[in-house]
Amino acid sequence: MDPQRFYGKKRPAFSIPESSEDEKASDDETYRNPGPEIFIPESSDDEIASDDDRGNVGEFEEIYLDDDALDNDCDEYIPYETEEEDISSKPSTSKQRTGNKRKKVKCVWSDESMAYDESHIAFLGCQDLPNEIMKLEAPMDFFKFLFPSSAINLIVRESNLYADQITESNHNEVTEEDIRKFLGIIIYMSVVHLPTTRHYWKEGTYIEKVASAMTCNKFEEVKRFLHFFNKNDELESGDPNFDRLQKIRPFLNILRERLLQVPKEEYLAIDEQMIPTKARTSGMRRYNAKKPHKWGYLNYVLSGASGFSYDFEVDTGKHPDPPENCPDLGIPGNIVQRLLNTVPQNLNYKIFVDNWYTSLPLMANLHKKGLLPLGTIQLNRAPNINIEKKNYYERRKRILCGKIYHL
Repeated sequence: MDPQRFYGKKRPAFSIPESSEDEKASDDETYRNPGPEIFIPESSDDEIASDDDRGNVGEFEEIYLDDDALDNDCDEYIPYETEEEDISSKPSTSKQRTGNKRKKVKCVWSDESMAYDESHIAFLGCQDLPNEIMKLEAPMDFFKFLFPSSAINLIVRESNLYADQITESNHNEVTEEDIRKFLGIIIYMSVVHLPTTRHYWKEGTYIEKVASAMTCNKFEEVKRFLHFFNKNDELESGDPNFDRLQKIRPFLNILRERLLQVPKEEYLAIDEQMIPTKARTSGMRRYNAKKPHKWGYLNYVLSGASGFSYDFEVDTGKHPDPPENCPDLGIPGNIVQRLLNTVPQNLNYKIFVDNWYTSLPLMANLHKKGLLPLGTIQLNRAPNINIEKKNYYERRKRILCGKIYHL
């Protein structure tokens, strides 16, 4: 059988002429004319800009190595090089990014013993709980701590204001007691499920604990007027200060203030949390096949080894700038910096992140602040390091340890 009948005629490979515009446009000084066979260099921009499940996060920001990094003894190292690249014409992964020049860094790695002095990483912070928290005993006490009277007053004030704005006739004002009963009923309904809310008051499915606390009509009236925000202050989507969570932002601020009052543990982690919802809020609902609840609002959480959450940031699709005096490390790096902005520095807090957040610039920046980060990393974010495939280490039951030389 003639192979050409099945595969077709062999296409000739053309070499790139020396005057090619693509070659001139390359920012790699070591680029050479590949000749008849075209190949992609190991440091290809396509590899660096690879994506994962959660978005394009492959680009690097600036890393600075000490000038004397190459003067010290090292068995084998790769020379430290930087190349400037104009990113003004490239698509940006963040709305806040501008057309500045960003440095590509080739890091220097060394093979060293991972032995260390434990006194250098000993925790120096204080985890003693304040008296306000130590006095809490019953579950209701803890709920009231996280849901203080200021939050109840906010709901009462805004709900009555909203009722006045949308109704012309007189209505029964919502009281603090009504809101507390309403919240209790909502929590109870999340445990004892019935087809509709009215079934809790119907004969045959009557629930004494719910019906005795509030009538069905009162419950539906509170649910109708429930508000956390003055609708007259609502901003349009075209406004630069528009916030998709503006209707509940005052309540979220109160909740976050209470969480920040709790002293943080030595071991902290940052990860995503999916808040399940059936709502179709534009630009906010996310899908993640790996989560138990596939659809929901994405919430970035700073939690401790105990499981308690110390801070959070709901993803609204608009990524704010990094905190003041912090470098722009891309979307994942900036999320970590914002959540760790309230963690005391130079006290050796241990921070754990996964490979979506981990990058060499982030690790170096946190280490300078006296925080001890640890995380898995994507290979395209660890340049100039030769790592065998995963099955190589699995067969030999080995782990790989490395150190960045003078990062």
